Amino acid sequence: MKYNMKHLWFEKGGFANKKARAHLANEFDPIKVKKIAIIRHAALGDQVITRPFLVEARKFFPNAHITLCAVSHYQYGMPSDLVDSVHIMHGKSKNKKTNPIEKIKNIKELPEQDIIFDLAATNRSYWMVALSKAKLKIGFPYRSILNGLLYDIAVLRSDFTAEVDVMLGMLKVLGHNPTYPLDFSYPSNQQHRNDRKPFIIYFNGASQESKMYPIAAQKELLQKATQALPEYQHIFLEGLNEKEKGHSLRVLERHDNFSIQPCLDLEQLTQLLSQATLAVSTDTGIRNLAIATHTPTVGIFYSTVPFRYTPSYEHHHIVMNADASLPSSDQVLSGIQTSLKHINHS
Repeated sequence: MKYNMKHLWFEKGGFANKKARAHLANEFDPIKVKKIAIIRHAALGDQVITRPFLVEARKFFPNAHITLCAVSHYQYGMPSDLVDSVHIMHGKSKNKKTNPIEKIKNIKELPEQDIIFDLAATNRSYWMVALSKAKLKIGFPYRSILNGLLYDIAVLRSDFTAEVDVMLGMLKVLGHNPTYPLDFSYPSNQQHRNDRKPFIIYFNGASQESKMYPIAAQKELLQKATQALPEYQHIFLEGLNEKEKGHSLRVLERHDNFSIQPCLDLEQLTQLLSQATLAVSTDTGIRNLAIATHTPTVGIFYSTVPFRYTPSYEHHHIVMNADASLPSSDQVLSGIQTSLKHINHS
């Protein structure tokens, strides 16, 4: 029996139920799709990597009204500039508790869609998928039991593939061929590289303290980097939280090639990262934002998986140990030097 590839471009690497197969074979036409909803309940870094999906969805569904479905406590960096409307789901609130009836009513405010793409795979997004109406519901759950139960089509999810590529698999399965390098619709490092003295951005903050590079190790790294790489300006970027400030690094300001940059708003931060030669960070939204501006990165990993957020098509170096121990300042410096060699020879 010949395999039907009409708008269903996989053989064994995904899931599609009978309803989806019939719809794609007989009715589906991306040009005729009028409404799609994209669910993304996540913090800054995960919001940032949603942008290429939205750019590519706009290409594949040129006549569709695109709704971004976000959650109330995760709106910073939300890519609302790339969609036609936004639906905000009730989330965590310190001041107000939302009862189940209000939550269901809130979810059902989303109009019926042609396609719902679930890029969150959280308990909240599962409820939204279950209670919303759509001709096709597409997701990437870790648990295969949800295939068929919640989703008509699902793509395989892996910690060894960049999550943005897994999400784009939801478009690839329908026959879309994304353009690489990915377009994040942000200022690009290739266009905005600073013409003055090249500089490296360092950030050690994170949403969880367990993901932060210890300030003592950060100080040791900066001491070594300023001496080993005198031709670069070394800038420590402060975050919003007190634990992300650089008070203990003030002593390094005696070096002409070191400075501390106070916390910036998102637009200024994006512009700064797009001009940097390199960004050095733990697994945070700052690193994802640097990746989104096509700025090379050195990622420090020891408490989270490194491959899920590391594209393979540009200069991104991972510093890690097989036993998940904390990488030393010498290891990170070596990663920086290796990255700079690759950048300078590309």
